[in-house]
Amino acid sequence: MNETLDKLYKNPDNKNIEENFQFILFGGTGDLAHNKIIPAFYNLAAKDILPNQYTIIATGRRYDNKKEYLDALYNSLVNKKGKVDNRIWQLLADHIDYFQLSFKDDNDFKRLKNNLENKAKKEKVSDRIFYLATAPNFFAEIAKKLKSFGLLDVALENNKARLVIEKPFGHDFKSAKKLNDTLTNIFSEKNIFRIDHYLGKEMIQNIMVIRLSNPIFRALWNKDHIDNIQIYLNESEGVKDRGKYYDDAGVIKDMFQNHILQVLSLIAMEEPENLTAKEISDKKVEVFKELADNDLSNIDRHIVRGQYDSEQVDGEKINSYQEEKGIDPQSKTATFLALKLFLNNERWQGVPIYLKSGKRLNKKEAAIAVEFKDDFHSAYLDQKNIDNNLLLIKIQPEEGVSLRFNTRKPASNNKIIPVEMEFCQSCQQFFNSPENYEGLIYDMIAGDKTLFTSWEEVCYSWKFIDKIQAKCEEENITLHKYPALSQGPDAADKLLETDGRSWLDKD
Repeated sequence: MNETLDKLYKNPDNKNIEENFQFILFGGTGDLAHNKIIPAFYNLAAKDILPNQYTIIATGRRYDNKKEYLDALYNSLVNKKGKVDNRIWQLLADHIDYFQLSFKDDNDFKRLKNNLENKAKKEKVSDRIFYLATAPNFFAEIAKKLKSFGLLDVALENNKARLVIEKPFGHDFKSAKKLNDTLTNIFSEKNIFRIDHYLGKEMIQNIMVIRLSNPIFRALWNKDHIDNIQIYLNESEGVKDRGKYYDDAGVIKDMFQNHILQVLSLIAMEEPENLTAKEISDKKVEVFKELADNDLSNIDRHIVRGQYDSEQVDGEKINSYQEEKGIDPQSKTATFLALKLFLNNERWQGVPIYLKSGKRLNKKEAAIAVEFKDDFHSAYLDQKNIDNNLLLIKIQPEEGVSLRFNTRKPASNNKIIPVEMEFCQSCQQFFNSPENYEGLIYDMIAGDKTLFTSWEEVCYSWKFIDKIQAKCEEENITLHKYPALSQGPDAADKLLETDGRSWLDKD
């Protein structure tokens, strides 16, 4: 799907990034920088992919000087990796600067401009990337100051200044549009990179390869052969220290609006004519538009909302959601959501799509299950309980693909039994799956937007989520309690049992 990533991982010794760049990291002292961004740069440096001249300028207020900052980064790397190659670390550290800055202080932005100008005079800088690893309420303010204080005017060889922002992009369609209007008055859409880190996962990138490079799947990828599709992103952890954010967002904004709908779009979209970022995005947008146009009739029969309750596990009490830090004790926020929907187009009409995600479930597991129809030859209709063929794309904790098909049981009277062919990518000896941010950072430097979400994708996904939220409030959809570390509300099972099906992640 992504030609630059393909080159990156097939030729790890090839210096694919040749142009010098400045990477200005706002929020450089935060968890995201320590745990994701800098480790990703470390991995790229270890593969000798970065150019000879580049600078990472991390802004923040926590540390007094560069040495303190680098020491903190090194300790974070050790905690994450267990072992750090000091030679690689020093190669990276030589390219990192620390710049004390407050988002509220105009003088700090003036000083930052001077800093960038001085560096640009010493080095031929082709690209400049402004990465906002900050709270979302700072996105617009920082972008405006980048423009008003001339940070976008500092000379660049290619005149390329890019903006990278993390999710959430707004908290509903109205706020997302307001933010987008602000950003597109400063940066062009082609230079705005909206991260959904789920798109950086290896098996998510594999979806289109599986679909389009295998004739056995490509020919069957439609309503005539597929019985149902299930996408589930289950989490065993609670809200941890994200209580304030999560109580406003809930599972529908935290997981559905971005991760789950992005996965669905890759599964359900029409085949692209080519693998350019624009063509793939356009095909995904068609799916989002279809969702946004859904009237959500009978939603009370197609949705299950839940919230985890307290539970005793091995003699230890697991808090309920309402007992978590930062949560309103009377909160009605859903931590679990199961949804049944249809796409009424030629390819998928009549095929139910089941989506599910929840916190404090019994195991952490994410996968896509494509179950095929029981279109057996008439000669075998007398045999009962023949399993349907099943394609399972495993996202986490294992990464891989399995295919269930039927065969004759040895030494039997033609008894049919299911067997599985399985490819476990994460099980391979010496395989080290690239971390999500490693590929994403490579792509933003290379200017490839394939793994980033466009405004249209964000726009229509929010319209769909807003419609669900409004319908749930309008029809007062029940909030089911479920025990922490269980498989979720019983009502979610009944959602499929009514159709004669069951969740394929059930023990």
